[in-house]
Amino acid sequence: MHPRLYWSALVALVRKLLMLVATLLLAACGDPAPGEGMKKPPMSDPQPEIVSARKAVNTPDIPTIDPQTLDTAEIAKVLRGGPLCVFAHTAESPPVVALEATKENGALGVVKIHGRLVKLTVRRTESGAFALSADGMAVEIKPASNDDGARSAELHEADMHFELEQGLRVGYRGWYRCTDAGA
Repeated sequence: MHPRLYWSALVALVRKLLMLVATLLLAACGDPAPGEGMKKPPMSDPQPEIVSARKAVNTPDIPTIDPQTLDTAEIAKVLRGGPLCVFAHTAESPPVVALEATKENGALGVVKIHGRLVKLTVRRTESGAFALSADGMAVEIKPASNDDGARSAELHEADMHFELEQGLRVGYRGWYRCTDAGA
């Protein structure tokens, strides 16, 4: 075989191989991502159940327990509606504690532990803080300033203390505000 013919045949073979590889790569890129183009997502995360404080913290590693963020549906599942107050770690983050904004003792609050919602009873303390409690668990939200504007929709710095009967006590600095239930 003549060297030129050999070289031409080799170049033609390489071109065909490159075209085949390019076609395979482009075909693979045409597949939609999982769930893409679907009108309804395939499945959502399961809704957390409402449990007692003892059941929610039933874990051998108590020091790693932290209140988790709550979404609107989770808050509505426990609270009765109407104005509410929330505590969040940052000004933009979802709340980790929500409670009914009422001056009456016996209002409800909610916190999520290990993916489970814990219903708490709320009372207002003499110092202006909110004390939330359930069997074996206590949460206190105390606005950093002593003004009575803590019930307004404006953000206020606040401290949250989270305590478990099993020996955990931890504090957080964050943001507190009261809003309408739909906000």
